[in-house]
Amino acid sequence: MKFSVATFNVENLITANRPIYEESHPRFTSQGYELKISWIKSQLLKMNADIIGFQEIFEEKALRDCLTGTTFENWHLFVAKPTGIRPVNAILSRFPILRAEVIEGIPFVFDFFDENALDPNLESTPILIPINRFSRGVLMAEIQLTARISMLVCVVHLKSKRPTLPEGITPDSASYFEAAKGKIRSLIRRGIESAGIRQILSDEIAKNESKPIIILGDLNDNDTAVTSQAILGEPPFHQLPVEEKINRWKHVFQNSKDVQARKSIENYHYTYIHNGHYESLDNIFISNHFAELNTKKIGRIIDVRLYNDHIIDKTISSDRKPFYVTDHGQVVANINLFEHENRSEQSNPIV
Repeated sequence: MKFSVATFNVENLITANRPIYEESHPRFTSQGYELKISWIKSQLLKMNADIIGFQEIFEEKALRDCLTGTTFENWHLFVAKPTGIRPVNAILSRFPILRAEVIEGIPFVFDFFDENALDPNLESTPILIPINRFSRGVLMAEIQLTARISMLVCVVHLKSKRPTLPEGITPDSASYFEAAKGKIRSLIRRGIESAGIRQILSDEIAKNESKPIIILGDLNDNDTAVTSQAILGEPPFHQLPVEEKINRWKHVFQNSKDVQARKSIENYHYTYIHNGHYESLDNIFISNHFAELNTKKIGRIIDVRLYNDHIIDKTISSDRKPFYVTDHGQVVANINLFEHENRSEQSNPIV
């Protein structure tokens, strides 16, 4: 059975004549709102995915307006506690959603300490960093793919790279030194959030290692960044005993982008452009159940498709994207789910 999953940062989706954040003016006029939902609707039809994780939803009604009149209108939808003030995640599925929850709290207290191996006379006292909530709640949904197989889908949106600055200082007015500190503050939060997601995923795998998991979302970091790698997990060291490697592989995720890159002659994968830098901020990670080298995999990635023609590099073009078009590309992964075997009982890779 073929099915497809996608991630879609819609950028500030809210109904007409409503402000977002602390803005004093509405984000969209009535006409602008119609243009926004019309563009999103057309993009959804192009993507034609079965399961879609959304980011930056401010109101459920706005998302439902994007689905009205399409085949998606009567699909299963769960939106993570929209308030109209802050963005949340959402999931849309052609398949039944068995359960869904929003995880707001980071499941640990982060203790920072420094290495002192180079100088044993230096003391490093652990410092607890009081970041205990995700900037956007993690959406976890269980989806029934077939009568026999259900899958967990985790929709995430990590803290942006925008610098966290003291009150009264804006990114435009900040000195380079203040901006540098602000970016590090954002990185610390994003790093703790990625570790929090890793803890949630590890707990889910420990509960039921036979259940496949897919992560969809805007990680606000390149796919090779430490934060992304923290969620993916490192492949086990090749000299470990075979049984230990098998146990560790069950906790390692694959980036669908890398799977596609190995199959392609060229790789032009980017979902965001900032100051001329082409980045893959939006990603789809798959659990070991779909890994190509897993001898007991329950499916495999067919291909990964990117919808990024609307993204413009402002450093080389005088064109500007329309205000109603999102600044992120969309990623769709097509997956072949095997229907004729019982390989979901275990997920052991070639070692």
